[in-house]
Amino acid sequence: MKSMVAGGLLLGVALAGDPAAAQGVIKIGVVGPLTGAFAAVGQSQLTGAEMRAKEINAAGGPWKIELVSEDDASNCDQAVNATVKLITKDSVVAVLGAMNSPCALAMVPVTKRYRTPQFTAGVGTSITQQGSDYVFRVAVGATGQTKELAGFAVEKLGQTKVAVLYSDDEYGASMANGFKNAMAARGLQLASFESFPRADQDFTGQLAKVKASGATALYTVGAYTASALIAKQAKQLGMSLQLLGDTGNASPKYIELGGDAVEGAVLVEPFTPADPEPRLQAFGKRYRDQYGRDPDGWVAELYDTVEIIHQAVAKGGKSDRQVVRDFAAGLKTAGAFKGILGDWTFDATGEAFFPLYKVQVKNGQKTILAR
Repeated sequence: MKSMVAGGLLLGVALAGDPAAAQGVIKIGVVGPLTGAFAAVGQSQLTGAEMRAKEINAAGGPWKIELVSEDDASNCDQAVNATVKLITKDSVVAVLGAMNSPCALAMVPVTKRYRTPQFTAGVGTSITQQGSDYVFRVAVGATGQTKELAGFAVEKLGQTKVAVLYSDDEYGASMANGFKNAMAARGLQLASFESFPRADQDFTGQLAKVKASGATALYTVGAYTASALIAKQAKQLGMSLQLLGDTGNASPKYIELGGDAVEGAVLVEPFTPADPEPRLQAFGKRYRDQYGRDPDGWVAELYDTVEIIHQAVAKGGKSDRQVVRDFAAGLKTAGAFKGILGDWTFDATGEAFFPLYKVQVKNGQKTILAR
């Protein structure tokens, strides 16, 4: 990767020679894991935001973007402390984060208290159910993702005996229960429903129960590192299963770590570099040129989010938290904001809506099955 940002670093991405004094500043905080098991996700968040900030600043308009990044290392206490610092000391107009659902949830009372817009890609159901007018989910939530994944698994893949293996945290439980409910709506019960502590690395006990259940498909929910390990251990146990995954497994690292064990896995994701549309291919090339890898859904989500904040300030005429919040809350109709992910809308609770791709891992690459 050509650009790696340490926690606490201020990213002023104005061009040399630019008359910065004549520009207004939009200062945005970023909270996410730049170290630890979820580092690839945090780097996607930060580089997606950074790329759009650089483009806005290079255009030389009346507003420039400054990002202030904090590494939470997937520790929710660190995420909360970072959020307080960004709001009270750095005076950011909005906070992006956290990427992990438990940490995003822990941040909600802080952003609500300080009336600061929080844009998070965390998918845990509870995040948008805390009565806050200042939280916006910039990803399809657990209910939406699992509804699409379950429907595709049953109707297109013919999988009716599905087991679920999930991490016992807000993200894992939200996804697992959402999938369970989506299957139940089709009159189907899960073959097996097993959990694991977030830090576990040995899943043979749970996999033995999955094997005994007669399941023909396995939906794994947790860190992409855990899902890759589960796939490898299942293969070692001689299990032949149709693997299913949500956006948590959409990271290129899932394929890299899982290798041939994740071949054939079917995933849902909001963006895929496999889409041949010229505009999206151009976006992918710009990202690869700067960061040396393909963009993923988190990159696209945060790229669009920075543009939403930029448009809010440009139209409102001032870099103000309430202006940003009101603009985002007002995105109710198709076409109100069009980004890399298509038309964005938010409902009254801050849930975003946009289409999801269904992709399959083939020869170590993603192939689009449907959208």
